[in-house]
Amino acid sequence: METSLFYLVNASGGIVLFYLVYWLFLRNETFHAANRWFLVGSLLLAILLPLVPVRYEVLVEAADGTKAGAHTIADTFKNIPVFKGAEESTTTFGWQQAILLIYLTGAAIFLLRLLTQTAVLIHLMIKYRVTSLNGMRVVENEKYGLPFSFFNIVFINPKFHTQDDLPEILAHEKVHIREHHWFDLLFIELLTVIFWFNPFIWMFERAIKQNHEYLADKGVLAQGHTVGRYQALLVNQLMGMQIIGITNNLNFALSTNRLKMMTKKKTSASRLIRFTWALPALALLLFAFAEPQYSYTETEIIGNKLAPAEIQSGKQLTIHGKVVSKETGEVIPGASIVIKGSTVGCVSDRDGTFTLVDNNPTVKADGSLSSEVVVSFVGMKTVVNSISASGSGVDKAKYTFKMEEAVQILYNPNYSGEQLIPPPPPPAPGKRIEILNRTESETPPPPPPPPAVKGEKEVFFVVEDLPKYPGGYEALKEYIEKIQKKLAREKNLKGKATVTFTVNPKGKVTDIKVVKQDNDAAAKGAYTIANEMPDWTPGKQRGKAVPVKFMLPVEFK
Repeated sequence: METSLFYLVNASGGIVLFYLVYWLFLRNETFHAANRWFLVGSLLLAILLPLVPVRYEVLVEAADGTKAGAHTIADTFKNIPVFKGAEESTTTFGWQQAILLIYLTGAAIFLLRLLTQTAVLIHLMIKYRVTSLNGMRVVENEKYGLPFSFFNIVFINPKFHTQDDLPEILAHEKVHIREHHWFDLLFIELLTVIFWFNPFIWMFERAIKQNHEYLADKGVLAQGHTVGRYQALLVNQLMGMQIIGITNNLNFALSTNRLKMMTKKKTSASRLIRFTWALPALALLLFAFAEPQYSYTETEIIGNKLAPAEIQSGKQLTIHGKVVSKETGEVIPGASIVIKGSTVGCVSDRDGTFTLVDNNPTVKADGSLSSEVVVSFVGMKTVVNSISASGSGVDKAKYTFKMEEAVQILYNPNYSGEQLIPPPPPPAPGKRIEILNRTESETPPPPPPPPAVKGEKEVFFVVEDLPKYPGGYEALKEYIEKIQKKLAREKNLKGKATVTFTVNPKGKVTDIKVVKQDNDAAAKGAYTIANEMPDWTPGKQRGKAVPVKFMLPVEFK
C-alpha cells in the first residue's frame, strides 16, 4: 500500500513540474503540433519515470573494526515504524488506510463518471443511428445542441445550426478526427481517474483540449474558410456547454485568446529552443527518483549462491533476503533475523527486505561458506535456513524466507486428553531472550548497550511478546477451570472439544472456531469459553501490536 501511495505522490510531482514548464514557456506559442506532443509526452514521462528509476552504484568498503553491512543499534531500528502509544500501536485502521479509502472512493466516482458519459454516447449512436454526410460519420441527435466529435463520429443537432454553417462545423470536426485527437482525450481522461486529487492533472486536461481547438481552427482556416465568418460561427455557439469530457467540443475554451490565436503571427522557429526547458525538469525528476544499488567489497550471497567477490580474504557473507507470509505472500516488516548461535542480527525493512553480514561463516572443505539464519516473528513459526555459497554463479533474486502462521497451544490442566506439556517457568532474572517468544511474566531484555567502540562485537536483541491474559497464565487457568465446571453443572455438558481463536492487535478475542469436538454441546461450550474471555494484552513485535492465533482444548465432565 505504501508503495502505491509513494508512486502516486512521485508521479504527481512530475505532472506539476512538466505543467509549469508548459505554462511558463509554451502556452502562448503557435507551435500547436509540437505543444501537443509535449503535453502527451510529458504526462507519459511523469507516470513512467517513478516506475523505472535510474540506478546508480554505491561501493561500500569495510572500515577498520566495522565490516560493510554490520548493524549498529541505530541501523537496526531506522527503517522500522515507531509506535509511540498504546492507542497507536493497537489501531488497525490508521491514517494510511483512511487515505487509501478516500483515494479509491474518488477514483471510483471519476471512473463511473467516464463510463456513464461513454454509455450515453453509445446509446445515442444506437438510438439515432450513424449516417454518412460529406464523407463523414454523423449522428444527428436532439439531446445536445453543441456539435462535437467522439472518436471518428460527429454529433450534431439540426435544430441549432443552419446548412450554411455546416461546412465549417464539419471541417472543424474533421481535423479532430484526422489527427486522432480522441487518443489524447482518452489518455488524459484515464489519468484524471487515477490522479483526480491533483489539480494539475485537470489543468493538463484543459491545456490538451485547448490545444486541440487551436489545431482544429488552424486546419479550418487552411482550407480557405474566412476568419471573420468562422469566428462568427464560434461566437454563435458561445452559449453551448461542454457535457461530455471525452469529446472535442466546438466552443471549448472560446475566449479572446483563442480568437486572437487564429490571426496571431506565426512564432519564429528560433523559439523552438523553449522546449529545452523540459530537460532541466527531466533531469530533476531522474535525480529525485534515482535509487542506489550497493556493491560490497567482501563475499556476498545474492539469493542463495555466492556472488563474485572482490575481496574474499575476510571470509564474510553478506546475505540479502526478504521475509514474506507463506499463506498470503505479503511482506513481513519488523521480523527478527539472526545468525544462529550468535548475537549478530537485524530486522526486516518496511518492504520485508534485509541485509545481514556473517563475519564468521562456516568454511567447508571445498572452500565454500555457509551460515544458518534464524527468522522469527510473533505469531509465526520460526524459520531456520542454511545458506550455502557455492560459487556457481549469481542468482539475482533475493533469498526469500516464507513464514507460516503459528498456533500457540494453551495448556489446560483440567483436560485428560493428549496435549502439550505446560510451558516452562520464566527464565532467571537478567537472562537474555534471543529467539523464543516471551510472555510478560518473563524478565525483559536489558536496555540496548551503548554504541560499540572500535573492535567490540555488537549484540542484537530479539524483542517479541506473546499476548498476555489479564493476570497471567495462572489467571487464565483459573478462568478455564471455572467456566468448564459452571457449564458442565448448569447445562449438564459432557465431552471434549478444541477451539482456536485469534487475539487481534487490540487484544480482543476474534475468529473463534471449533476444530475438534465430541458432540455439539461440547462444541458450544468451548465456543462460549473463548467468546467470554476478557481482552488480552496484545502480542507485540518490537512495539507493534500483531495478531496471534491460539488453540485451547477443553473438557466437560
